[in-house]
Amino acid sequence: MNLEKWDKSSIINYHKQPERSYAGDVLSPEIIRLSKKYIGNSILDVGAGSGALISLIPNAIGVDLVSKHPRIIRGDISTISFKDQCFDTVFATEVLEHLNDETLEKCLDEIHRILQTDGCLIITVPNNEDLKKNMVMCPRCGSKFHRVGHMQIFDVNRMRDMLEKKRFEIVRIECLSIGFMAKHKSLKHFKYFLELIGYIESNSLFAVAIKR
Repeated sequence: MNLEKWDKSSIINYHKQPERSYAGDVLSPEIIRLSKKYIGNSILDVGAGSGALISLIPNAIGVDLVSKHPRIIRGDISTISFKDQCFDTVFATEVLEHLNDETLEKCLDEIHRILQTDGCLIITVPNNEDLKKNMVMCPRCGSKFHRVGHMQIFDVNRMRDMLEKKRFEIVRIECLSIGFMAKHKSLKHFKYFLELIGYIESNSLFAVAIKR
């Protein structure tokens, strides 16, 4: 897997494209529904993308390499430009899978730093993704890379270990079909049966952790 394709400058150029869509554009309403009881008063969305999630939370702000929303501050999530303990809720939805190992470590350290004690970190990532299925090849140089820049694979065990190592306490972690629930609101009450017969898969990992 060639990760060089997704260095910082190429990521910025990728996200500057006006037609670029984001997973959060579809998933945000369902993520907020799942997160409702954990959302406080001072809210930051790291890797905010198009701003779909913060658009649904009036007092939320975001940070991203490219600003596509009036309440998104342009910045690097590995060096977040906010004071210690200034948020009680941080969202990191559909972003951690895009980070290399070093940036992931720094991002989690920064989130822990800016969160108040007992503040909530809310995460969604793909669940146990097979990165090889979304590999493409550059026709000019022949290098292979993930088509939307995913670099990490998460499952429940890895997520739990990673967060506990960073001094977070897990309060909720589960595999869900968030995409299906977001797109088919009228069918989500039949989710258990649809999963049982193999019609849908729990391809998202949803986690809530508290800073201790």
